[in-house]
Amino acid sequence: MPEHRLINATCPDCRGPLSEVIEDGVREYRCLVEHRFSDTALLAAHSDTQERALWSAVVALEEAAVIAGDIARHAPHGAERLLRQAEQKREQAAIVRDVLEHLTPFEID
Repeated sequence: MPEHRLINATCPDCRGPLSEVIEDGVREYRCLVEHRFSDTALLAAHSDTQERALWSAVVALEEAAVIAGDIARHAPHGAERLLRQAEQKREQAAIVRDVLEHLTPFEID
């Protein structure tokens, strides 16, 4: 009978709960829909997920800046505040880009 242990992490493919399963001495990680990962494959997939999530954050922040700037052009009141907030979103996106520049994937010796 396989040994199952729920871990405090989610599947990098579907974000479902992830379990460590040991069967016949072989360890793998599985989610509820049966995505399966070896140790190395899970680390690689999680590294990819981190990068995708951070790029999504950059896009969302930069889009927010564009939207706020566009609305500020038509806003009779609060345009100055919206422009400041747009600048903050651009600065936040730059911070996340900096994190991405220094992001390194997991490595196993």
